[in-house]
Amino acid sequence: FFEWLAEVFKNNLAFDGHGNVAFFVIIFLSIIVRYFFASGSAYIVAMLPVFAMLANVSGAPLMLTALALLFSNSYGGMVTHYGGAAGPVIFGVGYNDIKSWWLVGAVLTILTFLVHITLGVWWWNMLIGWNML
Repeated sequence: FFEWLAEVFKNNLAFDGHGNVAFFVIIFLSIIVRYFFASGSAYIVAMLPVFAMLANVSGAPLMLTALALLFSNSYGGMVTHYGGAAGPVIFGVGYNDIKSWWLVGAVLTILTFLVHITLGVWWWNMLIGWNML
C-alpha cells in the first residue's frame, strides 16, 4: 500500500526539488489530519508512514521531517477536545465548552506551529549539525 501511495504522491505532487516547501506542507497537513484522530497512538501508526513516504518522494529533509512529524502528535489536544487525555476531565466537570476550546486551541495551534517551524527547526538543525541526532 505504501509503495503505491508513494507513487501516487510522486506523480501528482510536484515540489520540483523544493524540499523545504514540501517539509512545511507535510507538517501543516499532519496538523490538519491530527484533528480526525482521537488517539495519538492511532495517528502515529496510521499516518506517520504516509507522511514519511511523502517526505521521501518529495525531497524533504528526512531527519528533520521525522522529528517534526513525531512532534506534530502533540497538537492533538489543541486542535480538538477529544484529542487529548485532559478533555474528558475538563468537559466532565464543566470547566470549558467546545466553542471556547476550539477558539483557544486554534490560537495555540497557530502559535505552536510558528514556534515549531522557526525555533524547533533551528534547534533540530543544530542537533543534527552537532551529530547528536
